[in-house]
Amino acid sequence: MNQLRKKSVHFLLLTLFFSFFNFPAYAEEVFLIPMGQTIGVTLDMKGVTIVDTTDVEDYENKRHTPAKDAGLRSGDRIESIDGMGISSAKQLEEVVNERGENAIDIVFCRNGKTDSCKVKPELSNKDGHYRIGVWIKDAASGIGTITYCNPETGAFGALGHGISDANEEVLSVTGGDLWKANVVSVQKGGKGNPGELIAVFSEGKGKIGEVESNSIVGLKGKIEKEEIGTIATSPIPVAKREEVTEGAAEIWANVEEEKVEQFSVEIQKINKDTENTKGMIVKITDERLLDKTGGIVQGMSGSPIIQNGKLVGAVTHVFVNDPTRGYGIFIENMLAEAEIIR
Repeated sequence: MNQLRKKSVHFLLLTLFFSFFNFPAYAEEVFLIPMGQTIGVTLDMKGVTIVDTTDVEDYENKRHTPAKDAGLRSGDRIESIDGMGISSAKQLEEVVNERGENAIDIVFCRNGKTDSCKVKPELSNKDGHYRIGVWIKDAASGIGTITYCNPETGAFGALGHGISDANEEVLSVTGGDLWKANVVSVQKGGKGNPGELIAVFSEGKGKIGEVESNSIVGLKGKIEKEEIGTIATSPIPVAKREEVTEGAAEIWANVEEEKVEQFSVEIQKINKDTENTKGMIVKITDERLLDKTGGIVQGMSGSPIIQNGKLVGAVTHVFVNDPTRGYGIFIENMLAEAEIIR
């Protein structure tokens, strides 16, 4: 009986360990599809972000700066006005105009902290609308790379790092879409000058999935099942962290049109900090990729890393002074919050 109790205690401690570190404690082998496909991304953000403050000129040709005077500034994310959630620039404009000359209560987020202020709108002589003097961004778009996809559910992970605002805070999003993208050219990287994939996508054409969340480990969401077979290969096993070693590996990357290719790399160092999203240092060794891109370039974030036939992680960052090297995130970290393995 005492032995049974000890085993139960050990099992409980092990369970608490995995729960505390939020790592996937899976016993059975997990199979995912490594992707490497460049995609276009459009995100719907929670609230609206102030790009800049500006003047409002009234009918007496006097200039006012309501938002600036109230303490609002570039990078602030407006979440609500008079208790009403704001999700688009159009909605903000309509709500402000409806309030007229009455002061409004604005709740905003700055550097991860919530604050509030009162702003008195001014009547603009340009269009006869009440305004508070802000330029607003209510959506984000760009390109990146899908890392993996679950063949059964269509769940995907991409980028390996979060999409951040000007203050380097991870954007809070309410949703978004994935679009087919075509790499048309490459701006080759060099020392002190990170390169970039130049890709095009058309919003409203070639939608392949939806974004559900944006976190420090990247984007997650669902790919439409009928699209999986047209852009993906067969599933491969997922590696546990302890299986990953320093040495030869490969990345799957899309650096020309819609073609995903395999390129040789070397995992040079493994970070022992299990919570660090920069889990390994990767060096590009494939001459084909070096000739094409100079190494790791913007847009390649999310390119899956394969070692010994298993998915081990994704490329996330490039070293500015050495574009042949960069960081990678372990697949365990990317999957820690996903439902794929729970």
